[in-house]
Amino acid sequence: MAVEDASKTAAEHPARLAMFLQAEYRSQAMVPLATAALVLLLASLFWRPVAEMIKTWSLSGSYYTHGFLIPPISAWLIWKKRAELTMCRVSPDALGYVLVGVSGLMLCGGAFLGFRVFEQAALLPMLVGVLLVLLDRSHVTAMAFPLAFLVFMIPIPSSLTQTIAFKIKILATEGAVFLANLLWLPMLRQGSYIHFNDDHLLIGEVCGGLRSLIALLALGALVAHLSKSRAWARIGLFLMSVPVAIGANIFRIFFLCVVGYAFGSAQVGGWVHDVSGILIFVVAFAMFLGLDTFLRRVVPSPRQARP
Repeated sequence: MAVEDASKTAAEHPARLAMFLQAEYRSQAMVPLATAALVLLLASLFWRPVAEMIKTWSLSGSYYTHGFLIPPISAWLIWKKRAELTMCRVSPDALGYVLVGVSGLMLCGGAFLGFRVFEQAALLPMLVGVLLVLLDRSHVTAMAFPLAFLVFMIPIPSSLTQTIAFKIKILATEGAVFLANLLWLPMLRQGSYIHFNDDHLLIGEVCGGLRSLIALLALGALVAHLSKSRAWARIGLFLMSVPVAIGANIFRIFFLCVVGYAFGSAQVGGWVHDVSGILIFVVAFAMFLGLDTFLRRVVPSPRQARP
């Protein structure tokens, strides 16, 4: 009623009408200015953690070279939900201030303790908090997976990756040797070495499987999200990312062993090694596709099952 009365009063008096329209214009003009100020503030707070994260993605032999793909994929997933987002109401949620505070504590604590992963991870609660403050919980709910998907771009500390990488490498090497022996190819593992005839192969960190495991976890999450099966089946599909990644890496090492056994270990490097790196993702994608096809036929989502 107050807005209607103000509009009537402004319509009766041209001077008041001009003042009313000018005030409305200023309030609308403040929105992009406030947004720009918020973007600049976030950029000033997170430029160093983000720059260090991008530097990690760019390193030779990094486990996170796929990090460059995560933000564009997340943006594409949000764009796909644009129709749903336009239907959401705008009602700021006070929980956003709590998340912004938690993000600030993570940012300060990470900088003080020297834990870069805390500073980089602080970006996620900050994004969610800002969206809750500016928009509404329904917007965040609609964008829940694209926002959670950003976690795959945050590098794991090297103190953890070294131990995990070694264990995965030994597991994949043992699997490749077992597969070779199963097919009557005499091979023997000794540490990171695979011996055959009078030759041997050294399985390095690049072939260890951790890089592909981290990347395939992201791929598995994306495939599970896009799957047309039931919710519990999609969770199972994502959990299958670990055995799929390990299985694909076993196949890669086995492929290199066969090439080395047939043509000598000197032929394993170069383009053969590079092709095997691509092969691991081809095999993993085929396995994901097969699992998804099976789940969609056996346990389709309720929407797909309806006639």
